[in-house]
Amino acid sequence: MSHTTLTVAEFIKKFLNKEQQKAVSAKEGVFLVVAGAGSGKTRVITTRIAHLIKNEEVAPLSILALTFTNKAAKEMRERIRQFIGHQTDLPFIGTFHAYCLRLLKQYAHLHNTPFLSILDEEDQHKLLNGIIHRNNLTKRTTAKKLSYQISQLKNSSIDPLSDVHHSSWNSSFMREVYLSYEREKRAQHSLDFDDLLLETVKLFKTNAIFKQQFQQRIRHILVDEYQDTNVVQHALLKECCLDERASFSADSLCVVGDEDQSIYSWRGATIANIINFKKDFSQAKTIKIEQNYRSVQPILNLANHVIQHNTERNPKNLWSERPGTDRVRVIACLSEYQEGEIVAQFLKTTQKTSSSPTAILYRAHYQSRALEEALIKQSIPYTIVGGIEFYERKEIKDLLAYLRLMVNPFDRVSFSRVINCPQRGLGEKFEEEFYACWDMEPLFDFKLIAQDLLQRDALTRAKKTALVSFITVFDAVSATDLPSHALDRILSLTAYMAYVKNSYETQEAESRMDNIKELLHAVRYLEEQGISSITQFLDDVALMQDKLSTEEKGENPVLLMTLHAAKGLEFDQVVITGLEEGILPSSRALTENNVEEERRLLYVGITRAKERLLMTHCRYRYTYGQMNTQHESRFVQEMSPDLLACHDGSSRSIVEMQRIFTQWLGITSVPSATSSSVLTFGTAKKAFSEEPAQPKISTVTIWKKNQPVQHKKFGTGIIQMVEKKDDGSIYLTIDFRVGTKKIDAKFVTQV
Repeated sequence: MSHTTLTVAEFIKKFLNKEQQKAVSAKEGVFLVVAGAGSGKTRVITTRIAHLIKNEEVAPLSILALTFTNKAAKEMRERIRQFIGHQTDLPFIGTFHAYCLRLLKQYAHLHNTPFLSILDEEDQHKLLNGIIHRNNLTKRTTAKKLSYQISQLKNSSIDPLSDVHHSSWNSSFMREVYLSYEREKRAQHSLDFDDLLLETVKLFKTNAIFKQQFQQRIRHILVDEYQDTNVVQHALLKECCLDERASFSADSLCVVGDEDQSIYSWRGATIANIINFKKDFSQAKTIKIEQNYRSVQPILNLANHVIQHNTERNPKNLWSERPGTDRVRVIACLSEYQEGEIVAQFLKTTQKTSSSPTAILYRAHYQSRALEEALIKQSIPYTIVGGIEFYERKEIKDLLAYLRLMVNPFDRVSFSRVINCPQRGLGEKFEEEFYACWDMEPLFDFKLIAQDLLQRDALTRAKKTALVSFITVFDAVSATDLPSHALDRILSLTAYMAYVKNSYETQEAESRMDNIKELLHAVRYLEEQGISSITQFLDDVALMQDKLSTEEKGENPVLLMTLHAAKGLEFDQVVITGLEEGILPSSRALTENNVEEERRLLYVGITRAKERLLMTHCRYRYTYGQMNTQHESRFVQEMSPDLLACHDGSSRSIVEMQRIFTQWLGITSVPSATSSSVLTFGTAKKAFSEEPAQPKISTVTIWKKNQPVQHKKFGTGIIQMVEKKDDGSIYLTIDFRVGTKKIDAKFVTQV
């Protein structure tokens, strides 16, 4: 719709619901607008600003609107410009940090320590690297890890001088590094990004005249995404609005947010700011905006039902004028490989009826691997949002480079990638010397060049030790070895996991280590499928990447992303995978008792769907070559059976899954069964709503790959291979938790 054809008053009357009108129309007061997912919160903020300017004749420069991203600020400015035209000044609409920088520069004369520059991330890392090297801390931490920890402390407003005994200083090491960093930063008259907020709060607290002048000038304040604010941002808002007696001094304050979408605690955000808002602003009126303009009602019913299990929230009930029936399905899969196949089948079916965007959401990046491989096999184009394809991730490329060097010791690209990764002290000068020798002896492989350098006695003792350690990784390894054995050797001899753990902040390090574990899992799975050498594995990866690079993306590729990355987006169809304990909720959340944020994360995922929602979970996942039993997420168990339909996908053939999806999507033609499509995912099992079948002595003579079975001693396993002997006996190669066993079929039973 075009705002230019309507006055602001007409737009409010025609396009805002009653609750939105309440949040927009009142000129004065404090308002906590609890805006549910898809309820039009950006519309509320932008229309309120336009209303103040056009209808209440408020001076634009007395209005301040704060948000979290430059993208959101730009969108808000564009919308307001449509209302007020180009002849009227715009108020400040931007991020917290941008506004604080403006204030600090404007009032630079009031600072005790004037600053001349802002440290960007690279500058910050250089400064911290200097501290690390001067104090011999290279084996203990990294600049990237320290900068994250310092940022977290600052966002929590923890001062190393006044909060000496705070639990965050779990050792004198972190406090001393923090203090050293601050001293060096101040000496060069610089501030970092977090200082912009802290210094502005300090300016308010220490200069009464500045605070008084600010409050006289800025009379209306609006804040978007208030559930994402941290301790310092909340303190800043209080300084902007409350006088020295803690009385509200502005004309209006309007904060908009949804505590049910608070999912960034790891970034410093605290849900307490929005939950306890009335403690600091006692006169605040709560306005709930519950009408959703995105999703059909059955999806909202599920979202409401899931999130009501949280205690830290302002109760609300999303509703929509868009009715619908049978819009949510849950499918239990046998393994992550079948999960990928079922999701790919669903996507192929939806492509027949719709060209609208579809998203696959998951808790962690490592989950994308099996999904990517299934999509590639089915020639379904996809794009990774907020990340990169599995085999393009740095840690995966590093390990693949080691494997390539084992196969091809003349591979200079792979050598260059891994010679100093993890860091061995073999820097650029060493590499130049190494390549100069290699150019002189082009028929030598890297090991011969290394031996030549060692024999020449041209290296320092430290470099000799490092080079010997490096070439040891490749000793007694050949291209025909099992790739899993080679990877185990690489990880062990290079301490690569420790390198990742020490190189990145906790959240990112865990994600990268999960990717490495997933690579090991993929390798062992492929070995079970017949790949028995490093060469074969690398060929398989290369062919997959080649197919991906030549695949046409089309106009609407499937979008793969984490649940965090999906916030703020919407899609006609959404698939949420991996609804299992330890994945969603994550094992870390279970350890740290942070299940409510994980439930909010699922709520965010559910409310991205406009038309249909498919959720999946697996009974087994492979970890380090072993099959582990998975338990469905507590969140699935909390879902009322009245709100969704469940299927046991492990008992279905591809044709049966096609039939389920075509019926669900309302497609009249069901694919006919062909010899190529009748590929069962497993043996028949009862649906969720029925009593589970009891194990029984099997009388079947035909066993199938991927069929679950039970053994008296080894427990539950998955058949990997079926061999029929001339005497009529059948031997099964079965993956058990304890390992792979070859067993006479008469000693196992169906599950």
